[in-house]
Amino acid sequence: MDKIRKGRKDSKCILCEKRTKPGKRRPLCGETNKNLRNFLSKNFLVSPNDDDVICDTCRRKYYREGQAQVNTPTVLTNDTNANDPDFMPPSAPKRAKLSSPLSISLPISSTIKGHAQCCLCKKRGPKLMVVPQEARFHTFLGKNIIIPAGSRCCPRHLCTEGFTKEANEDITSVYTVSDFNRSGLLELIDTIREHALKNKNARIDFDKSSSLNDTDFRNLTGLTITDFEDLCSHIPNSAIRDTRVRSMRTCIGIFLTKLRSGMSNKILATLFNISKDSIRKAISSARDAVKQHFTPKYLGFDHVSRESVIQNHTRPLAQTLFGDITNTTAILVIDGTYIYIQKSGQFKFQRSTYSMHKFRNLIKPMMFVTTTGYIVSVIGPYLCNSKNNDAKILNSIFKNNLEKIKEWFDKDDVVVVDRGFRDSIDLLEEFGIQTKMPSFLKRNEKQLSVEDGNTTRLVTKVRWVVESVNGRIKQWRLLDKVLPNSLIPYAGEYTRFVSAICNKYRPPLNAGNETDDLLLGTKMLHMSKKKNELMERVSNENLHSRSGRWQKIDGNDSVEDFPKLSEEDIRDITLGVYQVKLAKSYTEEHLENDDYYEVMQQGHQLIRVRMASRHTSSKTHNLWITYDDCCIKTWYCTCKAGARIVGTCSHISSVIWFLSFYRHQTKGNQAKQWKDYVHDANQPEVVDDSDSEPEE
Repeated sequence: MDKIRKGRKDSKCILCEKRTKPGKRRPLCGETNKNLRNFLSKNFLVSPNDDDVICDTCRRKYYREGQAQVNTPTVLTNDTNANDPDFMPPSAPKRAKLSSPLSISLPISSTIKGHAQCCLCKKRGPKLMVVPQEARFHTFLGKNIIIPAGSRCCPRHLCTEGFTKEANEDITSVYTVSDFNRSGLLELIDTIREHALKNKNARIDFDKSSSLNDTDFRNLTGLTITDFEDLCSHIPNSAIRDTRVRSMRTCIGIFLTKLRSGMSNKILATLFNISKDSIRKAISSARDAVKQHFTPKYLGFDHVSRESVIQNHTRPLAQTLFGDITNTTAILVIDGTYIYIQKSGQFKFQRSTYSMHKFRNLIKPMMFVTTTGYIVSVIGPYLCNSKNNDAKILNSIFKNNLEKIKEWFDKDDVVVVDRGFRDSIDLLEEFGIQTKMPSFLKRNEKQLSVEDGNTTRLVTKVRWVVESVNGRIKQWRLLDKVLPNSLIPYAGEYTRFVSAICNKYRPPLNAGNETDDLLLGTKMLHMSKKKNELMERVSNENLHSRSGRWQKIDGNDSVEDFPKLSEEDIRDITLGVYQVKLAKSYTEEHLENDDYYEVMQQGHQLIRVRMASRHTSSKTHNLWITYDDCCIKTWYCTCKAGARIVGTCSHISSVIWFLSFYRHQTKGNQAKQWKDYVHDANQPEVVDDSDSEPEE
């Protein structure tokens, strides 16, 4: 029984008598362990048997003791030195750090610096040449030396005589192999392993610009490869800490992809093959880094001076319309943009963010934009209830002097705003700032006067740029979608960062041409002082109530003497492209189902046209156009802005575009009608007579 119990599982160390596991013990039998048995017998007076074992801990003590005895230096002393009180025994020699020679060669191309030397002058350096074939060199130390192929030599020793051009081209400063020792090779393997773990199964790799083409970069981040590299250069390495799964460039790429696509963190985690928490940390790190190191350089009233705005970011057309001869007026366009948010469970906040204009919950950043589309600053976001309309927000900005805005503006500077800022005019005038705003309809009137219509057109010719800037910002879809309430604290940072990107990497929306803008501005100012003669004629001759025969335009046989114009000529009449774009939509609506324009001839080269409003189907507008054989002379429409001379309304431009251009063109494929793909419940009921009795 005792013999059975004393098995290998119950073996104890012969020294410490601790029970040892099978993997932690070593036998003492055999010829190879003779020295170990002698060591135990001499030092511990133990006589091991064949069944005895020793644990690893005690066994290592033996090896340490044996190694210490081998390395212990022998110090020769004599009685004289030992009795000398000033005698100092010699110190033990320091253990030298051993390193293996560079005996491992790998086929890794490199430019070795400090490892190779010239075979002639024995100097080391990075510009040594590798000779691909035998070549003759200049006289060196009084001798003409032939250097064999594969040798390394300084370029100055190269002999041009008898050395062919092809041979010169073959000489390279890049070594084809690299020499390593054991330590260097292990360090290289660890570096490769770390990089491989960081990019393990990576679907999108921002660390390598070659992994994605320029189109992929723009689709994911909104930036080209060059722009992305420049953005990363603004962020120091200490701002974003590299981890095992993501680098600084990856964090910036994830942050831009989040803004550009508006995807959730779950989808981004699948896309980048890292965890959701890593996505969240990457976005947080990148947001803080760009807020500190990038955005302040390209956004804010502090980043650009007033003189720079006047010289570099003001369109000549705006200076012609609202500036002075000296071009010393700063002109900014101000408007608020919308960021839609979720309906909050905090009822007070929900009421404060509900817009009676949009009937949705939203917050409003205030945009300050130049006439070329350069964003000077974005302040906010603000609430959007009745106490936070555009005028009150602007008043609050000036009263609190945010970003030192009052010091930035100078007397007689101009701000272009819409009608929502009417309550800010008095405050701006106190600071000496001029305000340009579209005109209001007077009480009991349905149409702007000729003067008010012309003035309004001058304002809208400049103010459109802020709407285009808002649209450019919404190309980053996170700001265009309904923003989760968890991201409301960062809505302002996101808007400012995107605005800084637009300033840095996007071209101006319309910088204008100095000569063309000067001519256009002079023309608009001259026309704004004219009266609408056709409007007076319609009123005096009572043309709006005169009866006549309406004729549908269904081909070239109607109004045959109407002049033919190009689209460029039509844009000269409308003074813009927006009305021409609407003209195509108006024409498409009136030509649908053969419902053509209805035209009445009311005099020599005078037509009257009746067309429906695009806002209300039951409402129609009457318009009159006079013309001659080559051009359009005057126009008048009964719509709200139809009395102006500076440009035309969309109704007049639609008729001119159709009669003078479209009907003379070869008709191609018509645009798809989207209503053909949607059911209409207002269709007449189809009567099924299959069950009716047949007539006898």
